Amino acid sequence: MTFGDLLPLLPPEWQSELRASRVRPVDGGMSGATLYRVQHPDRGDAYLKIASGPHLAELRTEIERTTWLAGRGVRVPRLLRVFDDGRAVAVMMSALAGAHPGDARQPVGDIIRAVAGGLFRLHALPVHDCPFDETVASRLAQARQMMSHGRVAPEHFADRNRGLVPQDIYDRLMRTRLAGEDLVLVHGDATFDNILIDPDQNIGFIDCGHAGRGDRYLDLAAITEAIADHFGPEWVETFARAYGDIRLDAAKLAFFSDLYELF
Repeated sequence: MTFGDLLPLLPPEWQSELRASRVRPVDGGMSGATLYRVQHPDRGDAYLKIASGPHLAELRTEIERTTWLAGRGVRVPRLLRVFDDGRAVAVMMSALAGAHPGDARQPVGDIIRAVAGGLFRLHALPVHDCPFDETVASRLAQARQMMSHGRVAPEHFADRNRGLVPQDIYDRLMRTRLAGEDLVLVHGDATFDNILIDPDQNIGFIDCGHAGRGDRYLDLAAITEAIADHFGPEWVETFARAYGDIRLDAAKLAFFSDLYELF
């Protein structure tokens, strides 16, 4: 749907504000919601995310989890206004300051250490009262549902999985499933696209629809793959030291990297 199609779905006060703003579509991401950057002459920049039809639940989940994270002191976008009438869900969010790690104009080592510290602090937050389930069992169930609706795109698979179909990866996950989980509060989609670092090296998170209780390697697999792709595999050890001087488990990295392929 175009912005012209979506605009009438919103309340009149939203429409007036948006007509007075510069609204530009933002590409990227795998969400079914549509994202726009909104530049209002008096109110500064914000982001508008709209979903309709089969994608309503996804955006509702993102709104709920972003609100929960904000209440725990995590640096996430501030929800300026929310609309949900059953036909469409829309949220206007503040723009977090900073750049994605791959675009930040800081020394690579500083970027890596800032990202590691930000993830470590997120993972250290209490998880006992977190109502959102991103455990392996939950993720596999979500993956099965995505596969059944044809929403897993093999063309986006990593090079190591070229030529495979989603069922091949799912079957491998079931064969290699690891016993036990180290449950922490995870972002759940910890790619460079969903992390921002400001000039003071403060870390912020966006697109928080998969945040919840999950194994820390859910995030560690995604972020170490991003580091290797953007900066080179030699920087992964720098991340591991800054995260807590850990020895990364290759089997767990491989398992959670494959699990991420199905999302």
